[in-house]
Amino acid sequence: MAAMRKGRFLAVVGPSGSGKDTIIDACCEQLPNIKRVKRYITRQQQKAGGEDSYNIKLDAFQKLELDGGFAFSWSAHGLKYGLPITIFDEINAGKSLIANISRSILDQLSDKFEYYEVILITASDKILAERLEERGRESKAQIEERLARSSFTIPKGISPLIIRNETTVEDAVSKIIASIYPNNSKRLIK
Repeated sequence: MAAMRKGRFLAVVGPSGSGKDTIIDACCEQLPNIKRVKRYITRQQQKAGGEDSYNIKLDAFQKLELDGGFAFSWSAHGLKYGLPITIFDEINAGKSLIANISRSILDQLSDKFEYYEVILITASDKILAERLEERGRESKAQIEERLARSSFTIPKGISPLIIRNETTVEDAVSKIIASIYPNNSKRLIK
């Protein structure tokens, strides 16, 4: 009996407003065997739109963190984020997962996953600013702070797929699929 191959982890990073969540959702629609990891976030439930997440209070987040409930956790923009520890079981069972993560944890991926890829979603500062204003979650000062952090360096040894998300979501997704499946863009991840 052949050993089951572990699943793949697709780590999506990029500045606020680059369209990470929109592209992740579109990838999951086109590739039904890739599952989005639902993050834990210390923010109130969004009124409409935005990512599907577990929105929890800080004390509940900290308890989960202390109890080893997260595979990864980080802080950004005054919030705490975490990916559930159960992702390792899913990967070991052969499932492929995609998650919006922080650049601050990129250097931890090779210690945790046999198969992983980093996808950097980016756009011009003008487009980022327009998108942040449209979503209406941040004040003008917060938008300026996020734009100041929009460019960053990927750790050495990591070669991300870079998607400049300035045209259509379909274009971005087709580039991701072509990169994941260079020999056959219709093939599903196994």
